[in-house]
Order: sequence, then structure tokens, then C-alpha cells
Amino acid sequence: MKSILQTKEWANFKASQGFEILNIGDLLVHKRNLPYGQNFLYLPEVSSDYLTAQNMDEIKKLAEREKSIFARIELINPYSENADKIIQSFGFVKSFEQVQPKWRQIIDIDKSEDEILAQMKSKGRYNIRVAERHGVKIENYNIENLLKIAEDSEQGRGENLKLKIISNFYNLYSQTVKREKITGRSLNYFTKMVDSFADTDYLEIYIASYQGKLLAGALVSFYDGVASYLYGGSSSENREVMAPYGMHWQIMRDAKARGMKSYDMLGRAKMGDERSKWLGVTRFKEQFGGEAVEILGSYDFIVKPTHYRVFRMLERMRRKGG
Repeated sequence: MKSILQTKEWANFKASQGFEILNIGDLLVHKRNLPYGQNFLYLPEVSSDYLTAQNMDEIKKLAEREKSIFARIELINPYSENADKIIQSFGFVKSFEQVQPKWRQIIDIDKSEDEILAQMKSKGRYNIRVAERHGVKIENYNIENLLKIAEDSEQGRGENLKLKIISNFYNLYSQTVKREKITGRSLNYFTKMVDSFADTDYLEIYIASYQGKLLAGALVSFYDGVASYLYGGSSSENREVMAPYGMHWQIMRDAKARGMKSYDMLGRAKMGDERSKWLGVTRFKEQFGGEAVEILGSYDFIVKPTHYRVFRMLERMRRKGG
């Protein structure tokens, strides 16, 4: 199992966001430089297959060589006490924060469409039918093809089309960010991401519309048997037509056609946490069935304990303020 966050395309994208990219064998390490000559290392979504004494020793050596405050490794496999004990035995401690969602809603799509629908909650199936009855239109744009159109078109028409589609998605995403009062990404962030995957078919943008109104959007990755709902958003208008339900059902159907085995809808509330700020999002995602999966998540190897404590304090203040 390999995550899209461990591809060279994602590394190139993060380099455009200010990270320096280092390597430990096949592993891509993101180095973030900080003020006063400090830095930390981050290895996103690594498979526990890499949990060997040699690999962990290489990570620690790199952190010491780069004079990092800490090195953070994020493990994407489901949580188990045994794996947790193994990584802590290598001198890593549980991180004080998670970078990627630790709890995820994951749907098995390696079955027939009827079986996928059958494992959904009844409300999920009903809302998909509502979207179909209203004639909600679902369009998807493959990033590779979109950028090729932009490159081949005369007088910039293709480039304008690319920017229009990204902007349409971003407007829907921004509405949700504002409505949910969360910290969002910039338009430039998504433009750079799309450009970094120009030579692949890993990313697609989905837009759901009704009577010409754009109602829901999603940025989805397809990689190594997993479709992942990376970012999304929706309008407050015409909620009665259930556009997001129609859109996610189409994503699952397309993912299945592309040979994906699961649909990772990413972040959700921790099981049993009825006070989570993600409760509304969680209830929406649960309508599509699947199961709540806790991944191992993030662990830190601390090189500079005093600097680490200061970084932890400042990071908590920053996130609280955001």
C-alpha cells in the first residue's frame, strides 16, 4: 500500500509550498525550514511495511544530520497495539498533533454496485435517488486531460478553461470553509497541486450542478487501488436536490471502473465522540456506509527536546487561533 502523498508529484507540489524534499531510499521526506535556522522533518502517510529497525535508524540519522528539532513519521495502516509498541520501541513518541486525519470513513467498493448501495444507510440510498430524480448533473475533469487541453488550445482558451474549473471548485470549497468556520487553503494552493500532477491521471475534479447552479465539488485522487476524497465543498442553495449524494455516488462508480478497491472519504470524528466539531461531516459520510478506521497516525523522534516543547506550544497556539 502506497499513498499518493508519497509520490514524486506530491513532493514536487509540496516543494512549491516551501518544503525541501529529501530521500531515504524510496521514502520521500519533507523538510520544513523554520526561523532561526531550525527545521523539522515530515514523512507523510508511510506504510508500516517500512517499520524496520534499519529504516527507522535512517530516519533518526537524517534528523540528526539535518539538525532537525524532530522527525515525524505518519503511518497509514490501521491502528494496532502491536504496531504502536514497535514504533515506540524505536525511540519515537506519539505526536501531540495529527497532520492527516487519524480517523477516516473508508468504503469497500470491490463489489457490485448493488452491493455497494446495499451496505449504505437507507437515507444515503434515498438521497442518491433524490439527486437522480432531480436530474443533478455530475461532471468530472481529469487533470491530465484538462492540462493537455490548456497546452494544446490556441489563444489561451484551454488555460482559461482550466482556471475556470479550478475556480468553480474553489468557490464551492470556500463556501464550506466559511460556513463551517474552518481554516482553508488558497486558490493558489489548488492551482499548484493540479499543475504538479500534469503528467498523471491521479487527480480529478468533480462538479455537481442543478439547473445551471454549481452545488457541490470534490477533488479526488485515484492511486494504488484507493480513491481519496481530498477536498470538497458545497453550496447552501438547493439542498433539497441532494447534489453531494449524487456526486459521491458517481465518484464511487468511477473509482470502481478504474479498478480502485476502496473509497477513503478521509476525516471523520473519532468513534463515540458526540461532541466533535466534525460530527455533522461524519454523519454525512456515514450515510454512504463503510467503516470508521483509525490509522496509526503520527509519531515523533525528538532531537532537540527544549526546541520541541517550544514548537509544540506555538503550534497549539496557532491552531487554536485558526
